Amino acid sequence: MNLKAAWKRYFEDSKYSEWRWAYIFLAVDLAWSALFLFYPLIRAFIFSLQEFNLSNIGNVRFIGLKNYIDILTDTSGWWHSVKITAMYTLFTVPVNIAIAMGLSLLIHPLGDRSANFYKSAFYLPGVISATVMSVIMIWVFSPMSGLANLILEKLGLPTLRWYGSPDTALLTLMLMIWLSGHGMGVLLYTAALKRVPQSLYEAADIDAASGWSKFWRITWPLLKPTTLYVLVIQLIESFQTFSGAFFITRGGPIRSTEFVNWRIYETFYRYGNFGLASAMAVVLMFVIMVISLVNFKLLGTDVEY
Repeated sequence: MNLKAAWKRYFEDSKYSEWRWAYIFLAVDLAWSALFLFYPLIRAFIFSLQEFNLSNIGNVRFIGLKNYIDILTDTSGWWHSVKITAMYTLFTVPVNIAIAMGLSLLIHPLGDRSANFYKSAFYLPGVISATVMSVIMIWVFSPMSGLANLILEKLGLPTLRWYGSPDTALLTLMLMIWLSGHGMGVLLYTAALKRVPQSLYEAADIDAASGWSKFWRITWPLLKPTTLYVLVIQLIESFQTFSGAFFITRGGPIRSTEFVNWRIYETFYRYGNFGLASAMAVVLMFVIMVISLVNFKLLGTDVEY
């Protein structure tokens, strides 16, 4: 018996052959993750425990938790970036979830063709690269002759400096997300709404329940698992926000849009402090993990439908 036949017989005769094949295919993804995720993560943690910068790149030395102490004592400007990121998260994540759910409730009663059109339209901004989207938003919110100021002029309202002013720069980046960041949420909510049994609404109609009562007693509880997933994903994206600060404001004006990721980028590339930047990245990862676990703990549910 040749090697090929023996190999084939081994897998066909084995009681657990399907599991062996599963592990073989999973090994490819595991190897990819180990190379491009776990290994860089381990290296980042090692760098965070070292004094590693451009001035001593040939003589890196171990300093323990000093980088983490510098972060927590705010000698690196960490808490300012945390404050900006927290404000951005607080005003974008709930609004985005509400908008995505509202749009899905409007799309759900439509026919399949119309619903697919609107879902595609709302998802389209998510396909466009961050660079292209930033260029579009720069034109829309240009302080000189942007579309937003043109509309304000037509309405007889005073124009704004938008991302050119420290008073409105953060608000401008929030507006950009409110206008474009709903594609995935709309897809998930419309899919979840299709799985809600119509018999529950029919029973509510027999009891003469109001539209708000049906939403609060039926729709919202059954959408809770989807809302949990969307919330966690939105929180992660919000804490990792970077493109607006990088392509539009460069962290300004006057540090008004200095997000955590921008602080890490500046520390690493501008100041060349690789150890401190790595420590910031590790702390950000830990914060995201804790917030995600808290959300799963508080909003986790056994609802199935």
